Amino acid sequence: MGLPLTPGQHGSEILDLRRRLGRWQRDHGIEPALEEGDTFDEATAVVTREFQRQRNLPADAEVGPETWQALVEANHALGDRMLWHSGTPMRGDDVLDLQQRLNQLGFDAGMEDGIFGPSSRAAVMEFQGNVGLDVDGIVGARTLEALQRLHRGHQAAGVSTRVREEAAVRRIARQGLIGLQVMVDATRPRDRGDLPPEAEDVSWEIASRLAGNLGARGARPVLSRGRHQDPTASARAQMANRLGVDLIVSIGLNTSTTTAATGCAAYYFGSLRFVSAAGNALAESLLDGMLLAGLGPDCRAHPMTWTLLRETRMPAVVIEPGFATSPEDLARLIDPDVQDRLARQLTAGIRRFLEGYDEDPLVRASSRS
Repeated sequence: MGLPLTPGQHGSEILDLRRRLGRWQRDHGIEPALEEGDTFDEATAVVTREFQRQRNLPADAEVGPETWQALVEANHALGDRMLWHSGTPMRGDDVLDLQQRLNQLGFDAGMEDGIFGPSSRAAVMEFQGNVGLDVDGIVGARTLEALQRLHRGHQAAGVSTRVREEAAVRRIARQGLIGLQVMVDATRPRDRGDLPPEAEDVSWEIASRLAGNLGARGARPVLSRGRHQDPTASARAQMANRLGVDLIVSIGLNTSTTTAATGCAAYYFGSLRFVSAAGNALAESLLDGMLLAGLGPDCRAHPMTWTLLRETRMPAVVIEPGFATSPEDLARLIDPDVQDRLARQLTAGIRRFLEGYDEDPLVRASSRS
């Protein structure tokens, strides 16, 4: 059958889906849990939407790669397995729990993203050294016991990570756009076979214009792909991390089952336990840019856990200036003049974002309150 899994389908993959959803419900004290079965019925759709809402994913009851990955990760609780750093990083709610505990104790596990990367390994090793355990970076029974003894559940999650994120943005903000390295990403709209062909290249046209505007103002933009390439979100995230870019702006188009849906929105990394404050600020600034370019209505900025937002190590934002399924939105967005105007306003939005961080943090905090 393969992904996506959608309401009305039957088979062994739906049986697996319902089992995973049921376990997630039981792990979170949600009763009665979804019963086993091999039909994607309305009850399955309701639970799927609730899971997606909890994970900051689009609540569309469609189980695509992002939702399926989140479900797999949700079925790992801390202590279910040993954790260590490998070439293919381990992922799961157990890793997320570990990162939160380490950060609360003052050991820098990096962004709480549920991915056991180098920062998590370094934090585990530092913790092990501090409590007198063998320093191997492996989270086994003894390391877990020590973590349980010292767990401070009352502390806020990710405080040190947010402080480091703020400091990093303030460093790049001092130079403004000059020398700023921005990865400009263009995604293709999700096509169920009913999109007009002109929707295919809209995001690329806007992205290439944005890159040109940034370059003309002294920045160092890099496009994540060529016009006819289609790398995965994970591959694009790895590219950004490898290049060490300062910011990521990803441009795509929203889709809907109805042509009446219209408007622009922006998205930044945010889970139940951690929100990228810099990503949020950049998203709001870019959303303002879309509105100043004459687009709308305002569908606001939202936290999401999409791969590109989650797997990158710098402030990253996904913007959707309109719906590919809306004739009104699409007619605007294929207009070269609108694309040029939008690119200029997005560039101005990035500049405003940097200016907001190039001031005393106490002044900025008071201006937001």
